[in-house]
Amino acid sequence: RFRRLDHRSCEALEVVLKSLHFDFINLQAAQLEENGASSLLDMILYYESTTHLDVSDNSSMGTSGWRALAHLIKQSVRLSRLDLCNVPLVDYPVQALAKALLTSRLAVLHLDNAQLSGVPLYTLVGVLKTNRALRELHLTSNVLNSYQDALQLGELLRYNTTLQTLELSSNTLADAGKNRSLCDSYSGHICLSRK
Repeated sequence: RFRRLDHRSCEALEVVLKSLHFDFINLQAAQLEENGASSLLDMILYYESTTHLDVSDNSSMGTSGWRALAHLIKQSVRLSRLDLCNVPLVDYPVQALAKALLTSRLAVLHLDNAQLSGVPLYTLVGVLKTNRALRELHLTSNVLNSYQDALQLGELLRYNTTLQTLELSSNTLADAGKNRSLCDSYSGHICLSRK
């Protein structure tokens, strides 16, 4: 189990991040607080420390932490996969993420159980329509509904031609009749299965 990564703990990790590059940095459930998250994410960007970052289950990152994560997503040349699951992406977090995805080099994005139904999904889809780097988008367990959210996802697939995998399992999008536009818009892999 992680101990809480506060500002002081994160600063101590700089020696490691400066010296080594990692394929995967797992900060899942690290109890990142605002200043610690901001410092650590800034260091990960500065030293280009990883290609895969998991910051799932960290809901106390605060505005500074989200700002640092957005900056990392926008600026990193090495980061290709981000896992941001079990974190509510509403209000500022989804706006920061969406803005960062405009110029991101991420190829894989996991946003499972992130409360993306409705306005947050609309915000995300608005920028992903023009994103040409993302190849996989995982939206499992987001309580996506069969009408409005399906329309938004259909729009995403209509305009984004580089997305190859869209994972939608454990949502309420299973009615193929209502979601014909979603399926007709896309020639890649869509997973609508239930767990």
